[in-house]
Amino acid sequence: MIIACQHCDHLVSIAKMGRQQRAVCPHCGNVLANCQVNYNQSINAFGLSSILFLLVSLHPHFISYAQHGLKQSISLIEAISLLAEHFSTLLAGLLSFTILVMPLAALLLILLAHSPLWKHLNPHNARVFVRALMILKPLNLADIFLVAVLISAFKLTEFAEIEVGLGFWAYVLFVLCFIETLSLLSKEQLWEREQQTFCPDEKTCSSRALQQNLKQCHVCGQLSDSIHCPRCMTKLKFRKTDSLAKSAAWMATAMVLLIPALALPIMDTINLGLHTKATIYSGVEVMWNAGSYPVAILIFVASICIPIIKGTALFYLLYQVKKCTHPKLASKLYGALEFMGKWSMIDVFVVILLVSLVQLGTVLSVEPQSGIVFFTAMVLCQIISVNHFDPRLLWDNLEQQ
Repeated sequence: MIIACQHCDHLVSIAKMGRQQRAVCPHCGNVLANCQVNYNQSINAFGLSSILFLLVSLHPHFISYAQHGLKQSISLIEAISLLAEHFSTLLAGLLSFTILVMPLAALLLILLAHSPLWKHLNPHNARVFVRALMILKPLNLADIFLVAVLISAFKLTEFAEIEVGLGFWAYVLFVLCFIETLSLLSKEQLWEREQQTFCPDEKTCSSRALQQNLKQCHVCGQLSDSIHCPRCMTKLKFRKTDSLAKSAAWMATAMVLLIPALALPIMDTINLGLHTKATIYSGVEVMWNAGSYPVAILIFVASICIPIIKGTALFYLLYQVKKCTHPKLASKLYGALEFMGKWSMIDVFVVILLVSLVQLGTVLSVEPQSGIVFFTAMVLCQIISVNHFDPRLLWDNLEQQ
């Protein structure tokens, strides 16, 4: 089987893989494919366990906190309802999509694609389901949400006594099973069920797909010289349209939004009638002074360092496109940007959790501030910017030189 690397566009011939093996591009180091043992059994077991633990975590009390004789227990469903009713429908929608809608939709699609019903589906519908699954897979924020829950618990220990309930432990088990399910999911093994309609001749093909006038489908990886992918009907392009301009515009917007995101308060803590507004940096200071050094470092790196590093690194890649002398190193840098994308969402989830879980009137409550809106917009702009960048351009200009 010959496939094109999505990071450098080099054509790579892959032999049949054995137990727990994976194929790596020899040019840029990108993982091309992997092979799992007992694939269907493992993914179905972890998928069903994930759904069970997710449903169990919604209704039992998630966290309890007490201060001055007042105690309140709240579940995840109650937290979402409270957030939508009293504060922000947008934040409630983001929370419900992250912890409920997206994981449940992804798990149902995974179980459908690995069940006996899959063979009886209309081929067109099967392609639509798999395309939706490939879109949902990178949107996994369950692990980020769980880290945000732990950070929120650390923050609350300054004001109240904290006790986690059955819902919290069920959600921990859900996150572990969900991450394992996604790690087992193999796009290559999934698309093997759909017949490949074209494969270039290994003896006559050039070193890169572009040299042979071949386009790679970003959904299923099929190589073709036609307008639409013959396997999943996606419109094919040699490169992403206006990749550099769109990527630069979105990142410039993100860096502008970063200024008010760091300067403005993101939440207001009301403790016995005393209002304490906190910015991202002041929150790091409070955690550091309280002795929670690992949490303070994590928030500082994820919410302040990573956005600045991502902006600097992406503009460096945009400059390297014109004259890239080390495309392999630049490709690894792009892979790191993809991995770092979602970790900046930690502070967003911390604020959402504190606002939705902590409501004891003037005794103890948390309200969102304008800074969190700018910060959320900044994170989304950076994610969009990185997704618009096409790393294959780094290798294109190298060949022209």
